[in-house]
Amino acid sequence: MLFHVIAKHSYETCPGVQHGPESAEVKEMTQWMEGNDDVKIVGVWGYNVSHTVFAVVEANDMQKITTILRPQMARGNVEVLPVTDAIAVRKERGHWGK
Repeated sequence: MLFHVIAKHSYETCPGVQHGPESAEVKEMTQWMEGNDDVKIVGVWGYNVSHTVFAVVEANDMQKITTILRPQMARGNVEVLPVTDAIAVRKERGHWGK
């Protein structure tokens, strides 16, 4: 199942501001971007000006996503929204290219 993730923290809670972009804190907070055996990371895009990250992830269990995002959740708001692959649906319906 696909999920859209929006993770946002503030300037005050940003580990890059507090400790520097090469810090262990930044490394820990962004490690989730590598995924694991339970959560496949399809893509991650950042909007650094507003301290916001957008991602598409794939997993069979919402709890697995929650677990991998814990370091992010400690810094600010995280939304995880289930989504459908609209292109795949269009293709399945036979509408693609018509």
